[in-house]
Amino acid sequence: MFGTLLDKLTSLFSKNFAVASIPLFAFLLLNGLMAFRVSYRFQQWTQNNYLSQDPARQALLSFGFLLLIVTVSYVLSTLSVFMREVLEGKHFLGDFLSTALSQRFRNRLIKVEKEMGNVRDKLRDLRKKQQTWMSELSDAYQQGRAIDDCHYARHPTLTALVDLGNSNQEITLQQLDTEVTNMKQDLQQNDPELVASPGATPQAIAAAVASQKLDDDNGELLRLIRYAVDKAQAQYVHYLTEFQFDYAGEEIAPTKMGNISRVAPHYAATRYSMNFDIFWTRLQKVVETDATFYSVLQDAKMQVDFLVQLVWYTICFTIIWAIALPCLREAEGWFLIIAIVGPVLAYIWYRIALQNYRAFSDLLRASVDLYRLELLKVLRIPLPANAEQERLVWEMLERRLVYGEHSNIALQNT
Repeated sequence: MFGTLLDKLTSLFSKNFAVASIPLFAFLLLNGLMAFRVSYRFQQWTQNNYLSQDPARQALLSFGFLLLIVTVSYVLSTLSVFMREVLEGKHFLGDFLSTALSQRFRNRLIKVEKEMGNVRDKLRDLRKKQQTWMSELSDAYQQGRAIDDCHYARHPTLTALVDLGNSNQEITLQQLDTEVTNMKQDLQQNDPELVASPGATPQAIAAAVASQKLDDDNGELLRLIRYAVDKAQAQYVHYLTEFQFDYAGEEIAPTKMGNISRVAPHYAATRYSMNFDIFWTRLQKVVETDATFYSVLQDAKMQVDFLVQLVWYTICFTIIWAIALPCLREAEGWFLIIAIVGPVLAYIWYRIALQNYRAFSDLLRASVDLYRLELLKVLRIPLPANAEQERLVWEMLERRLVYGEHSNIALQNT
């Protein structure tokens, strides 16, 4: 009987369960240390009931405390989904608050879509002009080689563009177009490849120096053109990433975590007409066959749950001591520290959780991409011939499994 109990306890200490217990253990430990630090009565109780005991009794009490932590952690693990859903805005907000908070994210989505469209147009125009500019500058360069003289002086506008690039600021198409026109004229009227021979006159040396400067500035302008294109590309990727990873189309949640949680279902629905909520349990069975990928997926989920617990335990710790400390005169100095550090730390955990949730959501999307056809094989559904047929297959399966429609679905016999 005792051996069976030990086997059961050992099975509880899986990797995921052990990691999930860390926030609770830290929460209880910090509360105990805080109480011991600020409460004379708790110090006396700890001294009388634990520290003054013999080592054997201390070991027994410690083991009992550990079992209590394991039990409480196991019970609270059943609430992990609920705790995450609260942060996703699915509970307690009410219609009015939910609508008000959702409007903030809808406004952000509208801005992201607008900026993404503007940057996409800018990037397209820059890429078109880039080829034209490079061709025009190359032709002007060749024309200038026949001049055999150079009186070039840099335009102040080019210096201004160089300063913008060095400070990582935006350079507009109009600014580049103006400077290309200036450089084109300078290249056509001056030789960019003059070299002063030994014993050359001062005028020839000055012309060679100006020619070298012209060649350098021509290269600098080409670099600025590439810089403007690359910066526009980076801006577009930035807005596109936010749009793809933080929003599920026009379906807006009242919290950022809630919006991220809807990305994977929206992805499956829009790309494949696959109801993620319906098929995920079945798909998970297929994903488990790839032990490496499934381990990465489980680790990502474990990290999200871990950080969500840290958020809630930090909030609880802050509330408990923000209420208790004013009642303890000898600990008045701790109130301000807890009141400031607690909310800041909870917000930090929340922001880190968002980053990990994005990674987890991306893995869920990858699961759909990589294993959805394997799920069809497991269900003995013939593989579709093309993408549109696949959409019809998932829609038909959803109608049959969810709504009980008697649609005739062909099955493979082997």
